[in-house]
Amino acid sequence: MAGVERVLYGLPISVYSCKLRLALALKGVDLKETPPPGGYASATYRAIVPQGTIPALVEGDFVLTESDAIVEYLDETGIGRLLLPQEPRARARARAVSRLVDTRLEPAARALFPLVGAGQPVPEAAREAILRPLATLEELAGDGLFLSGLSTPGLPDCGLWAVGAVLETLDEVLGLHLPLPALIRAGDGVPATAPHLATYRTVLANWAAQKTGAA
Repeated sequence: MAGVERVLYGLPISVYSCKLRLALALKGVDLKETPPPGGYASATYRAIVPQGTIPALVEGDFVLTESDAIVEYLDETGIGRLLLPQEPRARARARAVSRLVDTRLEPAARALFPLVGAGQPVPEAAREAILRPLATLEELAGDGLFLSGLSTPGLPDCGLWAVGAVLETLDEVLGLHLPLPALIRAGDGVPATAPHLATYRTVLANWAAQKTGAA
């Protein structure tokens, strides 16, 4: 792939852009993030990325969306440190855990976005929708520090850390009183990812302040 220009589209506020940012940091890959031209889901952007979603990786006429797919593609083409195990069962497990974060925890967190600044109580069912996948992830991690199941962080950890930053913000502005596990903060102890997480928390805090009128 030498000589192929890579363009990564993303936005600072996007949880999945943050997830990919963390993955690239763990890989040791420096790839500048570019805002989607015309804005997210615009006709201009869709002319480049038909799905209109972020993040998206473009290499010439090759367009790839979805953070997991992008990380797996980079793994399989030998770009940066591997973030998925090579042993088949361990690899399948890591993929499954990453999907759990993306399909259960992140949507539960996103469902609370309309309540930020709305002055409405949070339904207990919405809070429980967050607690259930969190408990499952803690159980899957066991006594380990990382969801990857390895001594080093991997793909599922990147998703959890990004969503974890969102949950911390929601917890503060909505008064959820979530028993957030230490697992979501493990990325702060990784030199490659700590600065990106700090920046993302600032972006989220500014977003929350605008929504609540505290800016």
